[in-house]
Parts: sequence; structure tokens; C-alpha cells
Amino acid sequence: MKLSWYGTASVMLESEGYRIVFDPFLTIPIEESLYRRKLHAIKYRTADAVLVTHGHFDHIIDIPKLYRNTETKVYATKTPCKTLMSRGDVERDQLRVIGPGVTFRLGSFTIRAYQGRHCRFDLGIMLKTVFKWETLLNPKRLYELIKLNRLYAENGETLFYEIEAEGKRVQLMGSMGLDIDTVYPTGADVLILPFQGTSDPARTVAPIIRRLQPKKIYLDHYDNTFPPMSSHVGTVDFTARLYRHGIPAAALTVGMTYEI
Repeated sequence: MKLSWYGTASVMLESEGYRIVFDPFLTIPIEESLYRRKLHAIKYRTADAVLVTHGHFDHIIDIPKLYRNTETKVYATKTPCKTLMSRGDVERDQLRVIGPGVTFRLGSFTIRAYQGRHCRFDLGIMLKTVFKWETLLNPKRLYELIKLNRLYAENGETLFYEIEAEGKRVQLMGSMGLDIDTVYPTGADVLILPFQGTSDPARTVAPIIRRLQPKKIYLDHYDNTFPPMSSHVGTVDFTARLYRHGIPAAALTVGMTYEI
């Protein structure tokens, strides 16, 4: 099985020639390289299926432009499906409504969906966002992003995925939160873990790691993809700490392919 990351929560898995992309997003910053955006769009369009973790704009806003007039199926919960139909050019027959508890096959992949939970923005991260230089220089930009987040609602429908292929299990989260009442499988070969959204991501994910007990951890969503709402989060100290506790961990690199 192969894994590639294209920024934010956009992850592609490939097994036996079949590709699944999760939350394909082309990034918003004006200064972002147009060439890089085009390259990522080409990669996304090679996917045989799209899976959505939740309905926020940085997880679904680019799906219409990427998969318009294609036969690529998009698997998501009710709220993002409604958003995609009402705000974009995604045809109803392209959408597949799923929810916690479903298991289905795509190519050689077995997909299991569990109830997840979106991270809760604490006061520290909100104050940091409001008073950072990018916000003070361009407050309108933050307002526009907040408005986008409200238009693209999550509605308590964040999914946690476990993907199995070639005898390996990969667990993927679109936001760093777990549902209190859900029993998750433990000991996955790889956990793909978002590392942004609170004032202390390392502290936030520690109980997640203890609960899931993965064999290896890859961090994503730590990048500054839509400033000033996002920031670049340092990962070196945290991954080093995990290594000292016997857990192999690394921050994913944009565009790099990893063998699982």
C-alpha cells in the first residue's frame, strides 16, 4: 500500500492500482504556487474514489471543480453531501451517503467508518489567531474564512476511517478528536493524525494515541494552508518525544510517497 500527502488533510492511498483520496483540497493562499496547485489537481483526478471526513471548506470546497463531469464517486455523510449538491456542480448520482458503522469495499480496500469528533477550538488558539500579524494586516481575510467555515458546516458528522489492504491497517482522522462512546480498533499499522486546531496540539493528541495504540504515526494538517486561520505547527519536538517512548513517528512531507 502507498500513501501520499498533498497538504492539509488531503491524503491518497493506493493499492493494486486503485486510488482513494481523502479530503482533496487545493489551498487558498494567493501566494501558493500555481504550478503546485495544478500538480496536486492532476494527482487528485487520478483517484478512483473520494472519501470525506467532514464538511468544512478545507475538506470539500474543491471537490466540484476537481470531479465535475466525471464518474468519480464521493463518499460522505449527509451534511457535506447536501453542501456539495447545493453549492457546487456535484451530481446526485456521484454522491454516496455513508455514516458511522458502515463497512464497504473499494478496489482492494476495505473501508470502515466510525464516529469521530472535530477538535474544539480553545480560547488560546482563538486569541492567537485574532492577534497574529497576518490577521492584523488583513482582518477581512479572517472574516471571509470564518464565513466559509459556517457555510461549509461540520454538523457533528466527522468520520474516523480505518482502511485495510494488503494485510495492513491504516487509521485516518480528519480532525484531532475521538468520540467518547465509540470503541475503536487498536494497534493499526499506521495512524494519520492531524496536528492543528488547539493551542497545544501535543497535549490534545496524547490521549488519542494512548487510546488507539498505533504502531506508527504520521502527522498531517500541521501546515499553514489557509492563513490567518491556520498556522505552521512545529512537529520535531513532538515526534522526537514519541520516538523516545518507542512510537515511530514523522510529519508527512507534501508530495512524497510512503510505502506502508
